[in-house]
Amino acid sequence: MKIETATQLADACRAAAEKKTLYVYGAYGFPLHEENKQRIWKGYAYNRKPERKEKIDAADADTFGFDCVCLIKALLWGWTGNASKTYGGATYGSNGVSDIGADQIINVCKDVSTNFSKVAVGELLWMKGHVGIYIGDGLAVECTPSWKNCVQITAVHNIGQKAGYNGRSWTKHGKLPYVTYDAAPEASVAPAASLEVKSVSGLPVLQKGSKGASVKA
Repeated sequence: MKIETATQLADACRAAAEKKTLYVYGAYGFPLHEENKQRIWKGYAYNRKPERKEKIDAADADTFGFDCVCLIKALLWGWTGNASKTYGGATYGSNGVSDIGADQIINVCKDVSTNFSKVAVGELLWMKGHVGIYIGDGLAVECTPSWKNCVQITAVHNIGQKAGYNGRSWTKHGKLPYVTYDAAPEASVAPAASLEVKSVSGLPVLQKGSKGASVKA
């Protein structure tokens, strides 16, 4: 099913967070069978780091690989979580969604803001080198090697901390041009006190294939 609304995108992100996933740089929903493992090791030096290669090597073929921005693109490219498909059901570059990196995708968004008091469901959340999707109730879905090392639901600390959730503060949010948003945003919330934005540099410059995150988050 083609994702057409921001609510559908948020729902698809939640569903992906319930799947068996692993952070894999440059992967947009690849089931981690041997052929795809060889592909991502060959294409991206980050995935060949011993600690990353060990995790990828141990993954079953019913585990899907993503990085932060490739999760969003994969869903918009039609990813369905079908392990029998080379890319889990995604069709690269489809549905008018270009292959764009984490540090560039915020530039195509509308209504970009640093004020999180009226962030809407389905909006892109951005910090340098890393992105996620706001799913409502002060929560986001992001794919990160931090914490659970997979697609996961986290708290948006710009809005407030949530018991039982890891979380971070984001820098900006904005509306993606690929989906339609409800006219009225989610109910206003008081933004939390300023918190330090987490960002860890170190991922390689992408050479080929799908454009991923530029830094590890």
